[in-house]
Amino acid sequence: MTFTAKLKNSIKQNDLARILIEERKRKKYEKLAKTVPDREFIESLYEKRIGRKPDLDNPVYFTEKLQWLKLNYRNPDIPLASDKFEAKKYMERLGYSALLIPTLAVYDSADDINPDDLPEKFIIKATHGSGWNFICTDKNSFDLKRKRGIMNSWLKQNLYDYGREWNYKEQTPRLIVEPLIDDKPLVDYKFLCFNGSCRAVQVNHDESGIHYVDYYDSDWNLYRDMSSGTADIFGKAINKPKKFDEMKEIAENISEKFPFVRVDFYNVDEKIYFGEMTFFPGSGFWRITPEKYDRMFGEWLSLPEKTE
Repeated sequence: MTFTAKLKNSIKQNDLARILIEERKRKKYEKLAKTVPDREFIESLYEKRIGRKPDLDNPVYFTEKLQWLKLNYRNPDIPLASDKFEAKKYMERLGYSALLIPTLAVYDSADDINPDDLPEKFIIKATHGSGWNFICTDKNSFDLKRKRGIMNSWLKQNLYDYGREWNYKEQTPRLIVEPLIDDKPLVDYKFLCFNGSCRAVQVNHDESGIHYVDYYDSDWNLYRDMSSGTADIFGKAINKPKKFDEMKEIAENISEKFPFVRVDFYNVDEKIYFGEMTFFPGSGFWRITPEKYDRMFGEWLSLPEKTE
C-alpha cells in the first residue's frame, strides 16, 4: 500500500478529522470557484497534477481532451446520468431496469435517516460523489450517530468546485440507501467507451486487503505497466468475468450518444448489476503512466463540435 493510501486510510478511521478536512477543503474550493475562471483553474490544476501545461485549444492527450469537453461540450443527459439516483431512471428509460440495484431510501440530510428503516446490511452513498459511502454488514454495530456528520459534510460539497465538472454544478446532493449485493469486496468492472466503442476496461479489486486498479484492452489483455496513480497495480490478469461480453455490449449501447463515458458494472453470481456512469474520471487530472497510454486513449477520443 502506498504512503498516500495509508494516510487516507488513517484519516478515514478518524471521523472528526474527516469532517474538518472536508470542510476546510470545501471552503477553499468554493472560494476559488467564485473567483477563478474555469479555464484558468483547469490549466493551473492540470499542470500541478500532471506535470505539463495542457493544450486546451488543440488537445492530444486523453486527459487534455477531458478538460476540453468540460469547457466546450454540453449534453443535457450528462448531469442526469452523473447522479447516482437519477442515473437509475435514465437506465430504466433505456430498458435496463433489470440491472439496477434497488433504492431503499433517499435522503436530503443524514439527520433524516431513521435506523429502524434500514435493513441489516446496506450501503449508504452520496449521489454526487466518488468514494463517499458507508458499507454496513451488521446494523447492530453500525454507529449511525457518529457518521451523520461525515455524510452531511458530503452533502455540503459541490463537485464542480473541485475540478470544474459542469455536470455537477446544479445537482442536488442526496444520500441513497441500497441493499448489499455481496458481503465480500466487489470487483468493479469499468468500461471506458470512446464515441460509443469500448476500448479499455478499468478493473478495481481487492487482494489480501489491498486495493488494486488495473487496465485491460477490450479483449481482456492486461496493460501490465499502466497506472492512473490512484492505487497499486496488481500486475497479473485476473479471470475474465463470464458476463464480460454482455457487460461490454451494454456499455457500448449506453455510451452511443456521448463522446466519452465510463460505465461501471458488478458481476455477482453471474448476474450483472449497474454501478454508475462517469464522464470525467479523476476529473481528468490523473497522471497516467507511462505517458503513451494517455496519448493512446486520446487518439481514441474524437471530439464533437463545440456546443457552448
